[in-house]
Amino acid sequence: MRALSLTEVPFREIEEIITEDEGKRGISKRLNLYEDYYNGLHSLYQGKKILILTGFTVPECHAGESDGPLGSVALAKALEDLGKEVLIVTDRYSKNILEGLRKIKEISGSIYSVPINVNKIELQGILNGFEPTHMIAIERPGKGIDGKYHSMRGEDISAYVGDLDPLMEMAKKHKIITLAIGDGGNEMGMGKVRDTGISYVDQGEKIFATSSADYLILAGVSNWGAYGLVAGLSILSDMDLLQEEKEEVRLLKTLTELGGVDGCSKRRAMTVDGLSLGTNLNQLLRLKKIIQKNLSD
Repeated sequence: MRALSLTEVPFREIEEIITEDEGKRGISKRLNLYEDYYNGLHSLYQGKKILILTGFTVPECHAGESDGPLGSVALAKALEDLGKEVLIVTDRYSKNILEGLRKIKEISGSIYSVPINVNKIELQGILNGFEPTHMIAIERPGKGIDGKYHSMRGEDISAYVGDLDPLMEMAKKHKIITLAIGDGGNEMGMGKVRDTGISYVDQGEKIFATSSADYLILAGVSNWGAYGLVAGLSILSDMDLLQEEKEEVRLLKTLTELGGVDGCSKRRAMTVDGLSLGTNLNQLLRLKKIIQKNLSD
């Protein structure tokens, strides 16, 4: 890895925090993608219109999980505070969750829900209608090599997933810069590290996604990756754009009340990916400290 300049130090500190593998997923600390985080962040900062894809369904619960939506609304609000336009795209199992979180965050951009059997014509319509400069997938399922969507346990969940995977290649054809955040290998955009990543993930050959993003951000929890982008945007803009601890608690509580579940425990609980509320809040607070340390007086 190249030597870091002094101005890069806080960004490296952020990346170190968001890649901590508290849930023992086995991948975020195995692959060094700091350059993707750093360069992707700076590209996003220059963006004008950002399309966010999120929502990972837990079939047994007929509901979306807590990892993804929380990070997506945090990033959407930060981008809007910087004067950018945002559109969030998901499917039926996460739509109500995201609408509820959107109201709390007072996000102006809308939530677009695609049907499970969405076709490429509708996906092209989304791109044509919004004309994004950037697209970022945050904990959004990505198709495996068999053309199916899989849970971390290897279950085929395709019947519960609106097929957004084609958007990755469609975006590239339209010269739209793509980013992705994932923590387990089965998320959209993770195909960028498939060849090396499959050996670090249980059933990696089967579940690892094939779609590849321009910039891939690995995280111990995908929400943390989104918070890491918000922290980085805060430093670049000299504005604290990351939510406070109380708001994070309110958002997670609202998510569970709207039916959202922990993707690992499959329970409606104040946890994310099997990790306690305290663990998640600690990561948020550590990022807040880095932001505060690097803002102008």
